[in-house]
Amino acid sequence: MHASLHAEIFKCRRIGQVIEVVIGQLILRLVLRPMCHCRASLGQAMRMFKLQLSLLRPRIHRIAASQGCEATIVASQRSLPCAHALSDAMAVRSWARAVALLGSVFSLSSPADPRIGKLLRDAGVEGPYRATELESGFCNDVFRVDADARDGAPVVVKLFSGMAKARCDAACRGVVDVAVGAAGLGPEILLRTEDALVCEFVAGAEIDEAAVHANDCALAVDVLAPKLRRLHALPSPPPLPRAPAALWRGVDAMLGGAGGGPIALERLEREAARMRRAVGAVAEADVLGHGDLKPSNVMLGADGAATFIDFELAGPNYRGYDIFKLFRTAGPSPVSDQNLGRFVEAYLGETASASAVDHVRLETRLFEPLTWLEAAIFFSFASVQLPEKRSEMAALAADRWRAYEAVAGGAFDANVRALERHAAVERR
Repeated sequence: MHASLHAEIFKCRRIGQVIEVVIGQLILRLVLRPMCHCRASLGQAMRMFKLQLSLLRPRIHRIAASQGCEATIVASQRSLPCAHALSDAMAVRSWARAVALLGSVFSLSSPADPRIGKLLRDAGVEGPYRATELESGFCNDVFRVDADARDGAPVVVKLFSGMAKARCDAACRGVVDVAVGAAGLGPEILLRTEDALVCEFVAGAEIDEAAVHANDCALAVDVLAPKLRRLHALPSPPPLPRAPAALWRGVDAMLGGAGGGPIALERLEREAARMRRAVGAVAEADVLGHGDLKPSNVMLGADGAATFIDFELAGPNYRGYDIFKLFRTAGPSPVSDQNLGRFVEAYLGETASASAVDHVRLETRLFEPLTWLEAAIFFSFASVQLPEKRSEMAALAADRWRAYEAVAGGAFDANVRALERHAAVERR
């Protein structure tokens, strides 16, 4: 084993760096060179590779443990390409290109949670599998699972966190995911329990703010608006309660655990009550809302089709809340009235009269402060529930609170009055 490789491994600070060092150097030095220059057979190269992995494994596990996780190392001769396909491999200089050539010879990821195997079996997925953590944190632990029995069709296992469970009753967890998946608007659900979901993997990429706003919001108008109309038209699945709105159920649950957070609980409760009164007077929670329709909860496939994901906060809700959350940005005036009007017209479809478009546009603007207030409450709640992340969560709560205060004054009151006048005109 090369001393330089030892030194670089010990200098690693993050598990991701271990991946880079080992794939970029270990595989190139110990597989490609022997195969290309020593004319070693495929079997000989693989045996050498596995020996070196066994020598490295204790060091990798110690580094992983220091980061609060573990390392799982998998080497498979089946994933090695044939030797003469690698004749020019020594020209490869980046670990990423080495991985592209070698496929899945080496994988380093968090180990499969012991619950995953049982969930897969309950979902009808039998046999060996490999779990790769996609997302971990205070929301949920999410894994991509590649199972031999699925013949190249991965699934996703989502383990609900304590904070996610606190915002949704056990009987209601995942029921919207099931309904949306059955309607073709979200991933198909293979298994739902009070603690987890198993669903089909959605190929594609998350969209971002830039994609939503690009080209006069073309993606939002042409693709997302009709999709959102279909979501909002779905019936609310039992046993979801019809009232209060999912937004207020989540806010109430978080306020119940936000005492002692960075923002005084009395201030949060006062502003939540103020918003609830004002919104309740001019808007109805009469659609099946997503509840957290930020751009990262929309997957866009290679064919241009959009799929909604992550319905933990879904339920009967306000259409304007979903729409504004999709367009919200860190800066003021995230979307022009013209582009918002075009989106609303596409969203309403055949019912898009000029009066209806104006009403939904005004209603959407009404929810700008609430999207920030809900976020401030969430991060205040998180700072209490996750003491190890208190400073990080407190900073995020303060940022969202400042954004709320910037738009919750005269502009919000003016939007309420405009909606009241519009409704009065419609009643005449």
